Amino acid sequence: MDEEEKYLFDLRGYLVVKNALTAEQVGDLSQRLEQRRDIEKERANTRQITRAGSDRTVFDDPDDPAWSARSLLEWGGTYIDLVDLPIVVPYLETLLGVNYRLDHDYLNINNAESRSKLYLHGGGQGAGGPNDLVGATDGGQCYYRYSNGRFFNGLVAVGFELDDVGVGDGGFACVPGSHKANVALPENWRISEHQEDVPECVDQVAASAGDAIIFTEACAHGTVPWRGDNERRTIFYKYCPHAVAWSPCYYNSDNYDELTENQQAMLMPPSAWGPHKHTEAIWQRAQAEQVELKTLRSMLEATRDGSSLSLIHI
Repeated sequence: MDEEEKYLFDLRGYLVVKNALTAEQVGDLSQRLEQRRDIEKERANTRQITRAGSDRTVFDDPDDPAWSARSLLEWGGTYIDLVDLPIVVPYLETLLGVNYRLDHDYLNINNAESRSKLYLHGGGQGAGGPNDLVGATDGGQCYYRYSNGRFFNGLVAVGFELDDVGVGDGGFACVPGSHKANVALPENWRISEHQEDVPECVDQVAASAGDAIIFTEACAHGTVPWRGDNERRTIFYKYCPHAVAWSPCYYNSDNYDELTENQQAMLMPPSAWGPHKHTEAIWQRAQAEQVELKTLRSMLEATRDGSSLSLIHI
């Protein structure tokens, strides 16, 4: 992260990293996504996956483990590589320090069928305040500071664009500089039903397929209603200092194939210790117990099914 980028991030609260992904990586991410959409079409007669990933506080599937969220990492390939993508790592180390973790991930799709509206959330040292629809907070985890030559962020987002997003199309937008605001975002600016209603102070950020938008969650931001000719498919990976958490769910590295040692460390739950030998041992045991519990539940269900069949035969 060079001096110009540091200045712009401190000034605006976001950066666009051009060509963060290669054409091959964009192709792999797109192919795996479209395969999932085809599966959904067969299952529910719709390809309308608008959200997917570990960013959720409700259980759509009753079999989901309580503390371990489903994740885009289950799709494999480049979705695994994004955890510690080499071109992005220097930015994260500058903005978060060397000891950080992946907090959650999700996919967002905007197209002609989307009926979304701009909801500005975050912004200022309160990062949204008690009335924020995304999550009431006093800024404890979505903070921004710069002190003694260092950045301090509570939650940093990286949005990888799989499609071109032109000027006026919609998509990611923010109020530049709002991460340092000392006054709450005006209530009448929070929600815009149409592009024409978006406040003039909002920057709509254009990007090309393969670009990454990196921003602090302390910056007031949201998604402008879409009116582009194509789709906007954006993959979000969001990172915290290791002792901080936004998501109520954690990752279980046993659910994902071919993780490197560094990637496993980045999926550990929050701890002031970070990826330390003591915390690693505790987390490995917790994950093993979760696998054992899932196995026992399956055995119990099989026993119940067998008992039901026995009663029918009697």
